[in-house]
Amino acid sequence: MKRILLFFSLATMISLPISAQKFALNAGYDYFRKHTGYLGGEYRIDSNEGTNKNGPLNIGIGSYLYGLDGKFALAPEVHLNKTWKHFLVTEISASTKNIKPSIGLSFFNLTRLQFGYSFPVTDTGFKGFYVGFHILIGRAPFYDEITIFD
Repeated sequence: MKRILLFFSLATMISLPISAQKFALNAGYDYFRKHTGYLGGEYRIDSNEGTNKNGPLNIGIGSYLYGLDGKFALAPEVHLNKTWKHFLVTEISASTKNIKPSIGLSFFNLTRLQFGYSFPVTDTGFKGFYVGFHILIGRAPFYDEITIFD
């Protein structure tokens, strides 16, 4: 429990000074034959300004939170995702347990529902088809603007 509180505290302290600069906390649930929580952060690399009409490119780091033999375990992860036409999202992520490409739906860069396949790096339960739901908690510069017609 102390690790969780330490992780939340560090994530909050890091996010406060740069939250106005396109940063958001990422909290979610993932299932790959194993129930896992997810906690991390995302930074929006590009925006919809200029010629980019597709959507943002985000980079993120975090950790899967899961139970292993009755104990709490963490698996650090890094990912890169791109949103297309403001609602389709593609992502590639790598952790100490798996490599996971996925596709899904993004709702204004606020929530994501993703599907994919997890390729295990080590002999763990992080393998097979995957489904995940994430909520991104940030400020206005991070989220997509609503544009229905160009």
